[in-house]
Amino acid sequence: MLIKQTDYHRIYRVINSLLINENADPATASMYFSTFGAFILEHHYKVKAKPKGGLAAYNLDGTLILFADHREDGHVTGAGENFHCWVEADGWAIDFMAPAFSQTARELAVPAKMFQRPLASMAPSINELVRSGDFFYKSEPDATAKRFADWRKHAMIGDLASIAAGWFSKSPKQMQTSISVSDSRGADRTILLTGNALTGAW
Repeated sequence: MLIKQTDYHRIYRVINSLLINENADPATASMYFSTFGAFILEHHYKVKAKPKGGLAAYNLDGTLILFADHREDGHVTGAGENFHCWVEADGWAIDFMAPAFSQTARELAVPAKMFQRPLASMAPSINELVRSGDFFYKSEPDATAKRFADWRKHAMIGDLASIAAGWFSKSPKQMQTSISVSDSRGADRTILLTGNALTGAW
């Protein structure tokens, strides 16, 4: 593993807590989880981590989860609205949003677990997700670059990424259970560290 499950859980909870505080749209949550997660990995682990976006498919306990749009020719694409984002770092695929899957779509009755797998173990195609934990990614660099270019124009994105990296600390160090931040009007707000408990790893 690139990072311990304890630290994965901490990163997920930090980002999750900031999103809740911002009333962020679950439809764009994977952009936050991947961008902030990659920023934390680079800052604290000194690894090259890159957010990726496009088609993502998972077999999680027999539930097939697909982030993609169906094209007129019958194929699927990750360049449309139903895209997903993940992190690639040092040969690992990490999805910091995985513990929140069941919250973003109520029909996804999957437990909250860590998703961190070697990229080399990725299924050869979207039709070969046979075991629980199998995954398939097809990045769409052009669509992702355009999407992130528009998204990053929001000034708060960089601020939130810095707050996330500052809040996170590696285990066994203690982490603050809450932080205080100033809103756009200069008023202080307390953000509580919150998120689903993990029941293992995929």
